[in-house]
Amino acid sequence: SHTADAGLETRIEAFIDIVSAYRQLVDEKKIVQTKKNFMPARTVLENKTTKVITSSGETLPITDPRVTLLFPAMGTIATESLAAVFRGAGINAIVHPPLTEEILKLGRGNTTCKECLPLILTTGALLNYVRNKKKGEVLVYFMPTGSGPCRFGQYYIFMEDLLKRLQIEDTALFSLTSEDSYAGLNSDFRKKGWWGVVISDVMEDIRSMILANASDTKDAIKIFKDEWNKILGELERGDFSRLEKQLASTAERLGHILMKRSPDEVPTIFLAGEIYVRREPLSRQYLTERLAEKGFAVICSPVAEWILYCDYLVDSNLADCKMSNLEKLNFFIKKKFVHRYEKRIKSLLAKSGLVHKTPLNIKSIIKNASPYISPDLTGEAILTVGSSLEKVASKTCGVISIGPFGCMPNRLSEAILSETMNREGKLATEPKNRRLKAILANIEDLPFLSIESDGSPFPQLINAKLETFCLQAERLHSKMLEFRS
Repeated sequence: SHTADAGLETRIEAFIDIVSAYRQLVDEKKIVQTKKNFMPARTVLENKTTKVITSSGETLPITDPRVTLLFPAMGTIATESLAAVFRGAGINAIVHPPLTEEILKLGRGNTTCKECLPLILTTGALLNYVRNKKKGEVLVYFMPTGSGPCRFGQYYIFMEDLLKRLQIEDTALFSLTSEDSYAGLNSDFRKKGWWGVVISDVMEDIRSMILANASDTKDAIKIFKDEWNKILGELERGDFSRLEKQLASTAERLGHILMKRSPDEVPTIFLAGEIYVRREPLSRQYLTERLAEKGFAVICSPVAEWILYCDYLVDSNLADCKMSNLEKLNFFIKKKFVHRYEKRIKSLLAKSGLVHKTPLNIKSIIKNASPYISPDLTGEAILTVGSSLEKVASKTCGVISIGPFGCMPNRLSEAILSETMNREGKLATEPKNRRLKAILANIEDLPFLSIESDGSPFPQLINAKLETFCLQAERLHSKMLEFRS
């Protein structure tokens, strides 16, 4: 289509030119006319069992060997753990390979490029897989949804329209919603899924510490990958007692990796922001690896934080859902095992000495952010603000907030943190902390950097800001070590 400035007559001529060219391509059979009777595949829930209705109308259980459940690349460790849990339920679940520039271009070619980066990348990943789909394979693409002040809730709708528009056969979407705290899964599956989420969060931070601090990084990462594959095997089996033994064994082996210095002395950066971009390597432009080269480990805001936040919304009657008495009972039971498993898993992996076992406290995060953003405005913005203020100068020496270009919640949190990431803002979260007062005695502004990503390499200005940020973070880290209790 023509979008440049032009007069009415020029636009009409351009339109006629496009129509003529299209007719010529149809005559030359370079464009295939669409089928009018196309029926997209879809997933349905029957008797608490997920089934797939193919484009030909055949109904298959999601566990059918012909069905493949594809997870978009949302960070290798997190998606691999989730796929392992699904495989344990008898589903042929796989993870899309790491994203590339070609997949980004493919996504851009099938969107307007005004959408969020995660939508563009997940679109590219889906189409890339469909290009190489096996004959007779029925594909189910994992695409969660939700509500709130974010475009995320429109992803599923866009994908549905894309499949219809391109008439992609035997490809359906599988969705869960944050509105009911992902209650669309049975209790056993939610439990095992929670194991995977907590473990992947901790292992992501362990990997970052290894990248930044191992004496022999190449050998250490090889050990890490070997242990991670063993954990995936136990997640697939679904026996928690066996999983505990494997986590203990993994912690012991990782704890023997030779480090340059004590992990407590390694400067650590907190990576917050939009959940997809902060986890996916191409979106964050390999920020974890770049910071590791400078000697910084990264603590990435955990996926578990979002799940616990969804629970908090349901508890506080802030979620757009209504539960039956039975659903409320199941929700209450779920909350009990959630905290118990989180504590146990973190305790086991903390024995490696590479991470701490501190449990997540959503109420504390919300409390830290409440003076600046109302809890009634649900979404990631309040989590980014609250967790950033909680971590900086207490557990980390700097905060990077990253999100998609044009992301409203990310810009909201950036606007708030740009004004509150200072001595006054931090001391407001811990007014009686003497050590914190000593650390911040001669520091006014705390190390903070906000980045918007469109999937392309960071511009020169962002790279320059990153260098300055690292210098500020190094200074704060020195002060934190000086007053270490």
